[in-house]
Amino acid sequence: MAQQNFGLPQQPVPQHPVSPYAAPQYPMPRLPSVVPGILLIVAGALGALLAIGIIMIPGVLFLFGGGGNVDAFNDFASGFVITAVIVGVVSLAALVTGIVLAVRTAKKRRRIRQAAMGWPMYR
Repeated sequence: MAQQNFGLPQQPVPQHPVSPYAAPQYPMPRLPSVVPGILLIVAGALGALLAIGIIMIPGVLFLFGGGGNVDAFNDFASGFVITAVIVGVVSLAALVTGIVLAVRTAKKRRRIRQAAMGWPMYR
């Protein structure tokens, strides 16, 4: 059963002052993930290591074979060099894209978190 006021003035509900350092009373918004950027960074670094390994394979094989005909080796090694350059360029592109994506996502996460907490925005 509801209380009746019988014409008396209604008492306001006391409001507690909110500290600027208090946690918000609503849930944090869903933050964008930095995982894709980190995965691209890791894939780019591993691809760069793979490109270095590919370019080293013919030299190591040449040395293990005891040297020999350098002209024939150049024909054999040219395919490895082309492959290593292609893998290296793609890996470098993935690495740079991952760094840019991770930095942009981190800035966006910081901006969302600051807005949700009510903190001032700094550039």
